[in-house]
Amino acid sequence: MNSRKFPVSRRRFLGGAAVGPALGGLAAAVPSASAARRKTAPSPSIYEELGVRTLINGQGVVTFYSCTLMPPEVHQAMQRASEHYVEIVELQRAVGARLAKFVDAEAAMVCSGSAACIAQATAGCIAGMDPDKIFRLPDTEGMKNEVIITHRSPWDRGIALTGAKLVVVQSLSELESAINEKTAMMEYTYGDTGPVTLKEAIAICKRRGVPFMIDGAATCPPFERLKTLASYGADLFCVSGGKGLLGPQCSGILFGRKDLIEAALHNGSPFEGAICRPMKVGKEEIVGALAAVEWSSKRDYQADCRVWESRLRYIAQVVGAIPGVEAEIYYRKVGNEVPHLAIRWDEQAFGLTKQDCIDALRNGDPHIEVYNGMGRELVKREQPQPKQARRPGDAAYVISITSNTLQPGDEKLVAVRLKEILTPASGRARRG
Repeated sequence: MNSRKFPVSRRRFLGGAAVGPALGGLAAAVPSASAARRKTAPSPSIYEELGVRTLINGQGVVTFYSCTLMPPEVHQAMQRASEHYVEIVELQRAVGARLAKFVDAEAAMVCSGSAACIAQATAGCIAGMDPDKIFRLPDTEGMKNEVIITHRSPWDRGIALTGAKLVVVQSLSELESAINEKTAMMEYTYGDTGPVTLKEAIAICKRRGVPFMIDGAATCPPFERLKTLASYGADLFCVSGGKGLLGPQCSGILFGRKDLIEAALHNGSPFEGAICRPMKVGKEEIVGALAAVEWSSKRDYQADCRVWESRLRYIAQVVGAIPGVEAEIYYRKVGNEVPHLAIRWDEQAFGLTKQDCIDALRNGDPHIEVYNGMGRELVKREQPQPKQARRPGDAAYVISITSNTLQPGDEKLVAVRLKEILTPASGRARRG
């Protein structure tokens, strides 16, 4: 991946000794988080009417926490889409043609999320356009029904539900041996750091005539990563419409070969009897995904990063002034390439584990979510958890805060709550 120059350092250490003298009375002058929340509270929202707590999202674009907030341009496009009846297949092809132009792909379509993209792509590679085969899924007897992956994950459920058999390979020689007359496709998670590299896997699959799909759900921002995915030459790749692109949460975009996109479309909604028919995407989401891509293509990524960094810097100054607490801004190299704030302390000395801190933030006022807790969204909470795994180049952290889901002013509320939680623990550590 090409390196980029930023107007500020990618990483800076903001330990207490480094920033404490510059703070003056900043941290002490900030009111309690609940008081600050009351002063800035907007008029009653629909969630208050329902008795549902809103939250400050420092974890990032995670479905469990409703992913993202759409810009007005996307809202307006969805509103316009809701005002007329259309034929969904015709709309999919028209929107897909526009989406495909952004990455020079043959075709594209909108699904109900990246997981749905994976499922519909798999069904398309197994059953193609054959109505009898489409109707038979998940019964895949007599069809190409093996899908090669490099590791198990919660997201391979979208592959298995079509009736596919999962074949895990952990080396290039295993990949070569795994391909046979029953192989329907290979699916690969973008950013996988295992022994089977993306480029080598694509080369082998192309030589052996096996469709290859890249799951790049959280690849954006920056927007240019769409073209990065396209540049690998995979037959199919997908991104989430409701994560970094800031589109409808229930949307994902599948790009690729025209024949495979058509097959994926016919194995899902609006075709009744298709295995992926329940993964319905409406006209509003289809148009909204296009509007999100158009809007995101015009964003200034470096300007966005400067804003996001400024919010994290505020939090870092407050918590970095607490003895024994260190804070550091870093960027992930693959997926969610936005500023993150690593916060660390000696959990044993403080008598405060990461989960203690996360629970206090979650159960306090306001409700705050940060990164590195137990994956509440996972059916099976195995270790290590895929979404919480530290990637190469990540700073060391006990908890981490993702910047691009924080709203203006959230940084002050997060800083105050962390100060309220960490300061007493720091005192205990100093007293021994």
